[in-house]
Amino acid sequence: MRKSQNHTKERRFGFVVACLTLLAIPAVADQHGPAAPLTCLLVPARISDVGSDRGGIVVDVPVKRAEYVEAGQLLVQLDDSIANSDLELASITSDSLGERIGRAESLELGNMISGDEMQAMRTDQAIALAQAKRAQVQLDRSRVLAPFAGFITQIDVEKGELISNLPVVRLVDMSTLNAELVFTTESYGALSVGDTVQIAVDLVGETVEAKVTVVDPFLDASSDTFSIIAVIDNADLSLPAGASCRQVP
Repeated sequence: MRKSQNHTKERRFGFVVACLTLLAIPAVADQHGPAAPLTCLLVPARISDVGSDRGGIVVDVPVKRAEYVEAGQLLVQLDDSIANSDLELASITSDSLGERIGRAESLELGNMISGDEMQAMRTDQAIALAQAKRAQVQLDRSRVLAPFAGFITQIDVEKGELISNLPVVRLVDMSTLNAELVFTTESYGALSVGDTVQIAVDLVGETVEAKVTVVDPFLDASSDTFSIIAVIDNADLSLPAGASCRQVP
């Protein structure tokens, strides 16, 4: 009887060891990192459809498609003739009132002009200054400027066209690229935010370092995949956006 019990214990022990061995296998495999991604694509980190918050007639489009522009460079100029006239009129009115107030201040000291009249002139000058400020804002808004340095990929207006508050130019920042990698769910958890991966771009024969910034917290049940985004410094603009890539060990 005792022999039979010992034999049963040995069988149970062997079964436990076998289970622990099977559980350990995936952990060892994970040390080698995720399987190769199904797809890998380089995309710009920043794309902007630049527009104006006012309507007007386009008088100049000094840029062209594929041109590189600096931050603050003029992209589209709208008609600013009315705003210029308003600014000139407000400035003349403000200057004139300033001179009148300067002459009247000495009269005010001698009680030769009423305080109400002085206050009225100062109020008129304040209004003229506010109108000048408003006209300057309209002038600034007539100039559509590049919010950051990048390449022009699309121009949606022509000289002489009447536009509304819609995008007029598409600007793409190529100095930073995102490598968008799609993995099967078997690789979930193998990479974390902050990890570094090597990305090869065969089109230009380069391998660069990328830092993982996004790991999708959800899985696509229909395709049994998830996505990871890794950022690449492309300040030298050596890598083209839209190129296919691959992860290398």
